Amino acid sequence: MSRKPTETESVPLWLIPPVILKWVQAVGEELDWIHVRRSKFHYYTIRIRTKPVRREFGSRAAGVAA
Repeated sequence: MSRKPTETESVPLWLIPPVILKWVQAVGEELDWIHVRRSKFHYYTIRIRTKPVRREFGSRAAGVAA
C-alpha cells in the first residue's frame, strides 16, 4: 500500500495548533510525523504525513461497535 503525499501549508506562528488539529481531525488516520520549519516573514511551513490505521483497529477508531 502506498503512502499518501505529504500535506504542506504556510501559516503564521499563532495558527500552527489549529491547522494541525484541523488536519488530524479531517484525515482520521494515525499521525506519522509533523515537520514545522520557519520560512520568510514570521511564517512557518507545516508538513504532515499520515499513515493508514490497521484494519482491525479501523472500526474502533471510527466509533463503530465490533
